Amino acid sequence: MTRLVRGRRRLLLVTAAIMTAAAIFLPLWGMTLVSTQYPDGLRMVVYPDHIRGDITEINMLNHYIGMTPISDGLFLELRLLPIGFAIVAAACVAAAFVRRLWAVVLPLALMAALAGYGLWSMTSRLYQFGHDLDPRAAIHIAPFTPPMLGMNQIAQFASYAYFSWGTFLPLVAGALVTLVLMSDVRGAGPRTGSKT
Repeated sequence: MTRLVRGRRRLLLVTAAIMTAAAIFLPLWGMTLVSTQYPDGLRMVVYPDHIRGDITEINMLNHYIGMTPISDGLFLELRLLPIGFAIVAAACVAAAFVRRLWAVVLPLALMAALAGYGLWSMTSRLYQFGHDLDPRAAIHIAPFTPPMLGMNQIAQFASYAYFSWGTFLPLVAGALVTLVLMSDVRGAGPRTGSKT
């Protein structure tokens, strides 16, 4: 029975590691801009290490309102996030083979730190892009914050923002590691002196 529990625990942690590692190659977040001129929409998709989509067209439009051009080189986050995901995945694998409570707490703490950093970074970046507008721009609009999630109307564009698999998989991985942690804590309670 103990061996079966250990097998499940290890399987959950390795699964969490695979999910987190896979997120390096999947889109984290995206935005689609729709207007009468662009009924099919202009898309921007953010991966952990690069940005794809209709970036040239979006930058051309943003130029008229004085917004900073979007490019991979502008974001330090695109160099840090793949490393962060890889470290978390490695910590999950290590926790699968080190039967100590701290070994499970570590990847969970790293996940929380990475999620916090990503959320803070995204919030501040969206604010920065919508508020640091060049006053010499051809078209003047009121400062705004592009939406992180959901629909918003900015000038003649309706913007639709959404999270994607690169965000969902690490969240599920975090839930799996939390499940293992809860199981380890319960197992450690009544068996004082037994291995966790």
